[in-house]
Amino acid sequence: MAGDTPEQGQGRIINGRYRLLRTLGAGGMGRVWLAYDEELACEVSMKEISLPDVPMDAAEPAQRIARARSEARHAARLRGHPHVATVHDVVLHDGLPWIVMEYVPDAIDLQAVIRQRGLLTPEQVARIGLAVLDALTAGHRIGILHRDVKPANILLAADASGDPYARVLLTDYGIALQPESREPRLTATAGILGTPGYLAPERARGEPPTPAADMFSLGATLYAAVEGRGPFDRHGEYATLTALLGEEPTPPARAGELAPVLHGLLIKDPVRRLSPEAVARGLERVADAGGASTPPGWGATPAAAPEGFGPAPGGPGGGGPSGPGGHATAGTPPGYAASAPPGHVAAAQGSGGTPHTPGAP
Repeated sequence: MAGDTPEQGQGRIINGRYRLLRTLGAGGMGRVWLAYDEELACEVSMKEISLPDVPMDAAEPAQRIARARSEARHAARLRGHPHVATVHDVVLHDGLPWIVMEYVPDAIDLQAVIRQRGLLTPEQVARIGLAVLDALTAGHRIGILHRDVKPANILLAADASGDPYARVLLTDYGIALQPESREPRLTATAGILGTPGYLAPERARGEPPTPAADMFSLGATLYAAVEGRGPFDRHGEYATLTALLGEEPTPPARAGELAPVLHGLLIKDPVRRLSPEAVARGLERVADAGGASTPPGWGATPAAAPEGFGPAPGGPGGGGPSGPGGHATAGTPPGYAASAPPGHVAAAQGSGGTPHTPGAP
C-alpha cells in the first residue's frame, strides 16, 4: 500500500490531473481518496486499486484490474440514477486503474451508521430499502446484477432539507455482472464471489446469480440495519455459510412491521422469494407509517459489533427484469409474531429499543 508521502500518497498527482488530498476509506482492494480535479477545479473521490505486499496468485493483478473496469462500466450504465454513486472515469496510472467518482461530502456508509450511531428504526430502514431497491431494479432492467449488496456498500448523506440520511447511494459494482456480456468473469479463491453474511443461499451453492439473489442480499442488509447483526451471523464465515444453507434466519426482535418484508426477502427458494413489486409495496407501508425521519441523535443503543461489523479502516469513499417467479407473500414463519393483520406484525414482537444519543468501502 502506498504511504502518505508526496510521491506515493497525499499530494500525489494521478494521471497528470487528480491531486490526492486525503484518504476517505480503505478496504481489501485498496483505498478511496478525496482528490482535486485540476482540470475541472472540483473535488472527486478516487478509488485506488492496489496490489498487496504479500505473495499472491499470478492471476490476481489481472483480476483486480478487471474488477475495477467492471465496476466503472456497470456504474456508468446507471449514470444519472439518483441512488447510484456516479462514476466519471477510470484511468490507468503506473499500470493500475483508478476509478474517478463523485464526491459526496459527509457521506457515511450504513455499516458505520449501525456501528457508531445505533440501530435504525423500521421506518428509516424502509426508506433506505426503497432507495436501494430502486437502484437494483434499474440495474436489473438493463441486465446488471450487483452481487454484493451489504451495509458497507450503501452510502447515506444529507440532502437540501437537512435530513442527514435522506440521500441513499448504492456503491461498489466491482463484482457486478451482465450475464449476457462478453466481459471476463471474475473468480474467487473459494469459488464464491460476495460477502458470506449477505450472500443468497443459491449463490453459496454455486448456482448462477439472478435478480432474486440481489433481493436476498437486500433483505439481509435491511435486517442488519434494524437488528444490528445479520440474519445468519455466526462466529466465522464457515459457520455463517452453514447457517445460511441449513437454518432459518434468527427471528427479528426490533423489526416491527418490517418483519414480513424481511421474511419474504430471506426465503431460501428464489422462486418463492418476494418480487421487487411486493417488496416495494411492503416497504412503502412501513415508511409511510413512520412520518418524517428522526434527526441526528436517533437510534437504539448501538449493538455489540457482530461478525463483519468491526471497526472500519476509514471513512466512506465514496438477468431478467424482476427475478424468477418471486411472488410469494410475506407469511409468518416459526419465531415470527403471528395473528397480525396481513402485512403487519403484532406489537408484542417489539420494535426498537431505548432512545440513545449516539457517539468506508
